Amino acid sequence: MPHDRKALQILFNAYWSPKGWKQSAATDQADFEYARQAGYMFDPLVVTHDDIVARLVSIRARVNLEQVANAFLASLSTRRLDLRSALGSFSCAAHFPLHGLRKQASRALGRRLPCRICGRYGDGSPAQEDLNLLSFQRWKWGGVRHADPLYCWFDLAQFEKADLVEPTEEDCSILTEIVGIASGLPPDARPNELEKRIGKVLKSNRAERCVLIQILGYCGVLKPAGRSGFLQAFTPDEFRDRPPDHTNDWAYPAIWWRGADGIDADALSQLFPKVASMV
Repeated sequence: MPHDRKALQILFNAYWSPKGWKQSAATDQADFEYARQAGYMFDPLVVTHDDIVARLVSIRARVNLEQVANAFLASLSTRRLDLRSALGSFSCAAHFPLHGLRKQASRALGRRLPCRICGRYGDGSPAQEDLNLLSFQRWKWGGVRHADPLYCWFDLAQFEKADLVEPTEEDCSILTEIVGIASGLPPDARPNELEKRIGKVLKSNRAERCVLIQILGYCGVLKPAGRSGFLQAFTPDEFRDRPPDHTNDWAYPAIWWRGADGIDADALSQLFPKVASMV
């Protein structure tokens, strides 16, 4: 799918203004149709939890690790955040289990609860999903909900249609610098410190850097002690523990990463062998 700047701007205008989020999303019908035809906006999708799971398990077999790793690398100099996103989704999908909705037990009657396996909220009945919001987040920041199977499926489905870009020496150099920064932080450093430091080597804003760090957590390059990235093993939602600090909104497992963990050499070699040879 060729990059259509007009369609992308229509998508952005639906949700974002110079002051940030719009209170309500609205798009002129003609503009919506233009963006829909270009593949940036979509009609509502009505699916069940089990539909989403089946779609994700099906699509992951059609995308390979080398493709998404190269796309992530190529995004560093091009700032193609849509391409960056796929590594996070592929990682979360790699060992994602085929399962039916398994709700958590609750004494609160009528309370919507997440599936114990994947974290999707619902009661098993079909629900209307807004793919346009997911598309916006994918293009704006490189995704936000990689551990959500709906986003995973949507992201990988769009990746299949994307015009891929080959990574360059500059891309390898940028990631090498990021790896060096992560490896050299104080033992008690947290993801916030890493986010600030990599802003010096990567053209980006804070939101983009946060997503990048979370993707490196999903794929296991940033691997907290005693925990695994999703690319290595799937962690069910009910076991994705979080620190007691409720102001910490980092995603699992990156939320647990500390400077002492540094970089996982095996994951780096698997995903980015050229970069691994440079560090």
